[in-house]
Amino acid sequence: MAAAAGPDTVADAPVAGDALARGDAAAAFPPAGRRRRTILAGIAVLLLAGLGVGAVAVIGRYLDDRSRDAHRQALVAAATAGVVAMIDVDTDSADADLDRLRYLSTGPFADELADGRTGLAAAIREFAVRSDGSVDSAALATDAGGGGVVLVAASASVANSDSPTATPRSYRLRVTVEDVGDRLLMSGMEFVP
Repeated sequence: MAAAAGPDTVADAPVAGDALARGDAAAAFPPAGRRRRTILAGIAVLLLAGLGVGAVAVIGRYLDDRSRDAHRQALVAAATAGVVAMIDVDTDSADADLDRLRYLSTGPFADELADGRTGLAAAIREFAVRSDGSVDSAALATDAGGGGVVLVAASASVANSDSPTATPRSYRLRVTVEDVGDRLLMSGMEFVP
């Protein structure tokens, strides 16, 4: 059984064209105030949407900058740790000191330490080296995606069998750091004038 269309149904709703045909312009067009409110509401919605998109973009950029800064700081920290491992050694702990240096290294630099070509541990023991080193300053020179180059100024108080009285030494180094898996490792170190 079909329901009879009453005055509240869509079928009986006045249409602008019908209202104009009857000469009822007020029914055909809503009052100007209502149109203005509708337009203002639409503009407000667009402005709010634009503000939302802008806020998301600003927050995204902020988070990217923080992530980039954290990565740069991690590169400098990895280079600093590698340099300290290189210059803070003692004849009594040479093997452990070199294990620490190997752990912080990768690539050809680590290979050279691993296969004993440098004879570093033997030299440290043979010459009774005692080097108390630290990093004075370090700065990122280049950031190439996963790795980078860090310039490091370091100093050490070094004593050995030829010079039992500790003497100060200064080092300026260019350290290459690579991202290996989830670790930043030293892949090269060179002394710079």
